Amino acid sequence: MQRISRHLAIMVTMVVGLALGTWPGGIVRAQSATPASGEMQEPEGVIFTPLGIAPGVTLQGATDLTVARAVFAPGAGFPLDVSDPEGALVIMESGTLTFRVEEQGSMISRGAAMQQAMATPMTGPPDLSGILEQVAKGQETTLHAGDVTYIPGNITGEVRNTGQEPASVLLILTDPAGTMMGGATPEATPAS
Repeated sequence: MQRISRHLAIMVTMVVGLALGTWPGGIVRAQSATPASGEMQEPEGVIFTPLGIAPGVTLQGATDLTVARAVFAPGAGFPLDVSDPEGALVIMESGTLTFRVEEQGSMISRGAAMQQAMATPMTGPPDLSGILEQVAKGQETTLHAGDVTYIPGNITGEVRNTGQEPASVLLILTDPAGTMMGGATPEATPAS
C-alpha cells in the first residue's frame, strides 16, 4: 500500500511541479502515514511501477493511438519526415537507439535514474535530479533500456540503432484522428 502511495506521490510531484513551474521544489509533499479512509490503496497482487514520464506533450485535438513494438537490427534506422504527422512515445525495452530532432529540443526520462529514485526512501520531496534530461535541438542522443521520450510528428531528424545488438522499443503512436489505417474507419463486428 505504501508503495503505490509513494509512486503516485512522485508522479504527482513531477507533473504538478512541471506544470506549475515550481520544479524541482514542488508543492506536493509525500509522507509515510496510514491512508485515510477512501484513499486509493494498492490492490492485492498488483504492483504499480512508473517507467518514465514525457512532460509537456501537446496533442492536436482528437488523436488516434496505436501501441506497437519495433525491433531495430544493428545499423537499422529511418529519417523523420516533416510531412509525417505521427508522433511516438518511445519506451526502450533493450538495446540502444540514437536519435536527433532538428526543429526542437526534447526531454528524456532516464529509466535507471527513475528506478533509483523509486528505490530510495523518501524523507521529503523526491530527489528527481538526473531523471529528466533536456536535449537541445539538433543534438544527437542515445536512449538505453528503460528510457522514455516523446518524438512529435512533423519534424525532421533521424532514429537509428548504432549498437551491436538489436534494439527493442515499445511505441505509443499518435496520429490525428481519422488518419489511422489510411483514414479508414474500422468496421464493428455485429453482435449476434
